[in-house]
Amino acid sequence: MKTLELAPKAKYLLMVEDTASVAALYKSFLTPLGIDVQIVGTGKKALETLTNRIPDLILLDLRLPDMTGMDVLHSVKALYPDVPIIFMTAHGSIDTAVDAMRYGAQDFLIKPCEADRLRVTVNNAIRRAGKIKDGESESAASVSSVNNYQGFIGSSQNMLSVYKTIDSAATSKASIFITGESGTGKEVCAEAIHAASHRREKPFIAINCAAIPKDLIESELFGHVKGAFTGAATERQGAAEMADGGTLFLDELCEMDLDLQTKLLRFIQTGTFQKVGSSKMKSVDVRFVCATNKDPWQEVLGGRFREDLYYRLYVIPLHLPPLRDRGEDVIEIAYSLLGYMTLEEQKSFTRFAQDVVDRFIAYEWPGNVRQLQNVIRNAVVLNHGKEITLNMLPPPINQVSTEIALGNKEQEFLSEERITRTLLSADEITPLWQVEKETIEQAIQACGGNIPKAANALEVSPSTIYRKKQSWT
Repeated sequence: MKTLELAPKAKYLLMVEDTASVAALYKSFLTPLGIDVQIVGTGKKALETLTNRIPDLILLDLRLPDMTGMDVLHSVKALYPDVPIIFMTAHGSIDTAVDAMRYGAQDFLIKPCEADRLRVTVNNAIRRAGKIKDGESESAASVSSVNNYQGFIGSSQNMLSVYKTIDSAATSKASIFITGESGTGKEVCAEAIHAASHRREKPFIAINCAAIPKDLIESELFGHVKGAFTGAATERQGAAEMADGGTLFLDELCEMDLDLQTKLLRFIQTGTFQKVGSSKMKSVDVRFVCATNKDPWQEVLGGRFREDLYYRLYVIPLHLPPLRDRGEDVIEIAYSLLGYMTLEEQKSFTRFAQDVVDRFIAYEWPGNVRQLQNVIRNAVVLNHGKEITLNMLPPPINQVSTEIALGNKEQEFLSEERITRTLLSADEITPLWQVEKETIEQAIQACGGNIPKAANALEVSPSTIYRKKQSWT
C-alpha cells in the first residue's frame, strides 16, 4: 500500500478587524506567505472562534465595536497564554499598545500598515512562536518588541542589552553616543531612540558629517542667510533649526572639522546658534544622538576630536554589536530581507537551504547587515525558484571552506590519515608554513592585493594573514 506524504499544514492567523475593507486589504498583503487567514469583526466573535481552532497568531485591532482590544488580550491570555498577539493601532494609541505588551502582546503595528512591514512582522512572530513550541527557551525566542517595530530584528543577548538601554534612556534628554562598525544599524538605533522618546511627534533630523564637504557642513547644520556666500540665493534652515523640539542625529561625528566642533560645543552648551552670515542668535530645544564607527576616545587621544565635546556628548554610550556576534539573529534578519526583496523583485523565494543557513551563521560578515542585504539582493535578482541555495550566493559567501589549515587547524595537516591518503613519502611532504604561505599569497594575488578580501575568501581574520606575513620576513 502506497504511503501518502502529507503537505505541511498552513499556519493559521486570526485577524480581528471591524473595517471590512482594511481587513480584506491586509489579507491580500499576507497572501504570498501562504497563511490561512480568518477575519472576524468583533471581540466576542474572536473569542468564540478560539473554541474551534487555536490560531498560530492573532492580529488584533485595538478598537472594536463591542469591546476593547485590551479586553480581548486579557481573555485570550487567560485561556491560551502561548498564542502570540500583535496589536494594530492608529498613531494616537501607541501608548496603549505599548502598555498591552506588558500584558503579553508580542508586538504592534501602526495603521495604515505597509504590505512589507505587515509581512515581516507576521512572519517573524510565527517563526518565533514556532521556536518556543519546538522547545527553545522563551527568553531566547521572544523579545520585547517595542523597539523591533522601529527596524531592529533579533533576539540575541547582545541585542537584548541594546533594547534595554534604549528603553531606559529614550525618555531622558541626555545625549546618547552610539558606536559600532559600519553597517550595524546606527541610524536605525537613533530612530528607535527618537520613536521611544517623548519627542516622537516632533522631527527626527539626521546629518552625516562624513558625507558633506567641509565648507558646507556648517551651513547644513546651522543654516545660512541670503548672500552669506556664493550661491546662497535664499535663506535656508539648517538641521539644528529643523530638529527643534525633536532629535538631532549627528552621524560619523568624529569626521567633523575641529573648528566646527568648537561651534557645536557652544550650541550644545547654550542651545543657541547663529546662521552662517547672520549676527542674530537663534534658540532651539533638541536632543542629541551621535554615532561613529571609530573609537571616540582614541580620536580624542589622536587630536582629531575635542575632549570637552567628547565629555559633553558621551553621556550614555550605546554599542551596537557586529552581526558576527549576534548568533542566529542573522537568520531572522535574512528571512525578513528575503521576504521583502522577493516581493519587490516579484520572485517566488520562500526559504534558505540548510547549508545556506549554516554558512550565514558561520560567516564573519565584515560588512554587517549592509553586506547581508547585498548578498540576499544579489541572490534574489539573479536567480529563480523557491529556495536560495549555496551556489546562488555571490563570492566569497558561496565558496567552500579552504582545506588550508590556519590557526587551530594546523594539526590536521599532520594527521596520519591525510599523509596515507596522498601517498606521499616523508621526503615529499611540503612543510606546513610553506603550504600556508603559497596559498595565502595566491589568495592575495587573486584578490588584487586586498588582504581583507583575501581573508574573507580563506575564512580567516585579516589579522591572521598579517601575522603570518610578518612571521615569513
